[in-house]
Amino acid sequence: MREPSGRSATATETDNDVLANGEIPPAVGPHFTRAIELIRGAFGVAPDYAPETLPLADAYLRTVASAVPKDRRSEIVEAVGCYFGEVARRQLAGRWALLCADQPQSWRIELVDCFLHFSPVGMVGEVVVGCESDEYDGSFATTDQQHDALAEMLANAPPITEEEYYSLCGRLEILVRAADWLITTNLAAGNKPHHFSPEDYRKHLSH
Repeated sequence: MREPSGRSATATETDNDVLANGEIPPAVGPHFTRAIELIRGAFGVAPDYAPETLPLADAYLRTVASAVPKDRRSEIVEAVGCYFGEVARRQLAGRWALLCADQPQSWRIELVDCFLHFSPVGMVGEVVVGCESDEYDGSFATTDQQHDALAEMLANAPPITEEEYYSLCGRLEILVRAADWLITTNLAAGNKPHHFSPEDYRKHLSH
C-alpha cells in the first residue's frame, strides 16, 4: 500500500489547462463521457458522478477492463480515470490541472481546501492491474512538511483490505481521510482556512 508521496510532478503549468472549481477542461469531457457509455453498455445503468456510483465503475474494471488485452487497455483506463477524477473533484472540492493536454496520465486533481494532489488515471491503472505498477502512478502527494505526519496518520487509521485498496471506492475513502486530516490539522494549529490556488501548487511543485 502506497504512502503519500512527496513532490510527484515537477512540470509547471505555464500554458496548461488549470481551471477553477466547477469547471471541466474540454480535453477531459470526452473521456468521462466515454466512461459513462462503457459502464452503461455493460450494466444498463449510467453513473451520475455521485460517489455512490463508484461500485459500478469498480465492477466494470473488475469484469471488463481486466479482461481486455494490455495493448487495448489505455482507452478504458483513461476514460474511467477521468470519471473517477470528476467524482473525486466534486466530493473533495478540487480542480483539474492538465500538465500535458494530450497525456491523460499527467492530468491531476488539485484540492483547494488543503494541499493534496493525485493522478486519477494513475489510480485507475493500479486498480485495473491490482498492484503497484511502474506503468501507473497511483500515489497522492502533499507538501514535504506534512508528508511524514500524514503517512503516520494513515498508517494508524482503521485498516482497509488489499481488495478495498485496489478499488475506486477504497481510493476515495483514503483521499477523504487524508483531506479531512490536513484541513483539521491546519485549523487545530490556529491557522485560518486557506484556499490553495494553482499558483500555490506551481510554486511548491517547481522547487
